[in-house]
Amino acid sequence: MNLRAASELLFALGRRYPKLPPAFLRAMPLSLLHALRAPALRETFRTALRSPWYRDAFAAARVDVARARRPEDLGDFFLAPEILKTRPEALLAGTPELAIESSGTSGHVTRVYLSRKELEYNARQGGLMLGLYGLGRDDRILSTLGLDWGLGSLLVERLVRHTPCFAMVVGRVDPSEAYQRLAEYRFNVIISDPFWLARLTDIARERGRPGPLKLLIGGGEGMTPRTRAELETFWGALVCMTYASTEAATIVGFECTHRGGYHLNEFDFYVEIVDADSDGYGEIVLTTANRRVMPLIRYRTGDVARWLPEPCPCGLPFRRLSPLRGRLDEQVSCAWGNVHPDFFEPLLRRVPGIVNDWQAALFERDLTPVVQLRLELDGDGAARERVVQEVLAGLQRTQPEAWLAYCQRLIDLEVVFFAPGTLRAGRKLLRLVDERLTGPPPWVGRAIQGMRPR
Repeated sequence: MNLRAASELLFALGRRYPKLPPAFLRAMPLSLLHALRAPALRETFRTALRSPWYRDAFAAARVDVARARRPEDLGDFFLAPEILKTRPEALLAGTPELAIESSGTSGHVTRVYLSRKELEYNARQGGLMLGLYGLGRDDRILSTLGLDWGLGSLLVERLVRHTPCFAMVVGRVDPSEAYQRLAEYRFNVIISDPFWLARLTDIARERGRPGPLKLLIGGGEGMTPRTRAELETFWGALVCMTYASTEAATIVGFECTHRGGYHLNEFDFYVEIVDADSDGYGEIVLTTANRRVMPLIRYRTGDVARWLPEPCPCGLPFRRLSPLRGRLDEQVSCAWGNVHPDFFEPLLRRVPGIVNDWQAALFERDLTPVVQLRLELDGDGAARERVVQEVLAGLQRTQPEAWLAYCQRLIDLEVVFFAPGTLRAGRKLLRLVDERLTGPPPWVGRAIQGMRPR
């Protein structure tokens, strides 16, 4: 039996015996899982030869695909994201029946083609994840992921078909509208983007909590530890994040209830960490095991994470990825060293009044590098002054070497404020941007509500 057949059997059994799949997975040795996946990987390599782009790329790299057993056997061959943005049809190895798109963080459309059979299979895998959370007939799910050209609600609408739960998939409705229905439908599980969950929580704080929740499932982008803690405390529910993407066309990894990194979907993906630094952080590279219309082989995601080697208390055998450190296009080198988005998390942890959306930008002013921290705050001048002081205190407390460089005027730091909802121009928000060549974009100057240069 191959791995896909084994997972299909789990789907069928899970509908009748919900506790059986989690028990089976906990008992499965990782080595057995990988051995069952191996034939699917070899079939992926063979299938890719039907694609003109892969044929030419393998020939140019002098790769003998027939001898490959693992993606690492392909040497220096990698699939760059630009192909999916400029000519994804060149990767087709079969007849597509649908496509999904994502604008990502760069503004360029990424397009992935699938068959309907592949989409339904991916959805069933997501249903298996809900089973691992212990959801059953008494649970009621609301999904407000975007219902547009992308993956979000398209996948969730199908995965709930493979659970016994009451569920409504309504797209990205206004959080105020959803709040009015929480008690009416007795939803106790919400699936949405972190920024939507944060806004719903703000509304519930103002109007009153309609009732406790059991589980909040976030996707799309990271959630700060502070926001997670506030949501869990307010709702009395766990917040579990998923790692998914348009390119993957399903969930690559998910947090269990211990929330200590992402358990990988090793049924369907072979995951590598390449070009790791001294701390083990490197780029996540994906190879799909069960996609035949448009297989991805050694696809460079641009996401940065590391392996978590210690076993998880939940008992699942899947390997775990750390929370994402950021993206390769979200790290800059400056007087503070190689800075990632997580550099700024400790600075904001104790700051009162700011919302989940923020951005840090690096540019130059009169030859001096400037880090501009862009925050959304609905408050007066006194509130802004308190925020500035807390940010500076956080820098001194958590980054002493960066604080010294700031005191020596090797780099400047300023905090600017925007009205809530200003920073998110699209579906994703880059946390860290390098504007040294271009300077801040015009919209920043127009939208700033107050500035405090330091």
